[in-house]
Amino acid sequence: MSAKDKNIERIPLNPEELAKLLDKTTWGNDFSWDELINLGKFIQAFKVKMNTVLFSEGQLNQTMAILVEGTAEIFKSSANNQKKSIARVKSPQTFGEMSLIDGQPRSAEVQATSNCICLLLSKEKFLEMSDKQPKLAFKILWKISSLMSQRLRQVSGQLVDLV
Repeated sequence: MSAKDKNIERIPLNPEELAKLLDKTTWGNDFSWDELINLGKFIQAFKVKMNTVLFSEGQLNQTMAILVEGTAEIFKSSANNQKKSIARVKSPQTFGEMSLIDGQPRSAEVQATSNCICLLLSKEKFLEMSDKQPKLAFKILWKISSLMSQRLRQVSGQLVDLV
């Protein structure tokens, strides 16, 4: 996701306004109001127009997104280089966690299928949070680990039906 893209516009919000957006998501259930405000010091909000690619497969971009409004489609290239839809995400789901954690290139493309509002947490800001707010950073890492574990369980269940 590039802030230079004309289809992506940064929304200048203060930490409390960002906390209000986060509070509308499942993150609001797992974090106290003070934690949401502190998290708001490290994230940025963006408006994304429909049909905009947020993350490209293979891109080196260590950022996680929380979809506050809208929907997006996740595409993976097949062996013969055809894009195939592998998932649809909608508010308040997250995506991009793997690249934030492991620093590897994006494993899939994410494209907005409606106008969206996304909150982004970069690796740089996450590491800054780890220094300044280690308990909050650990809690976020725990939440991400739980999300990734749930997804792995879903995929394992789907794979068993294919074998």
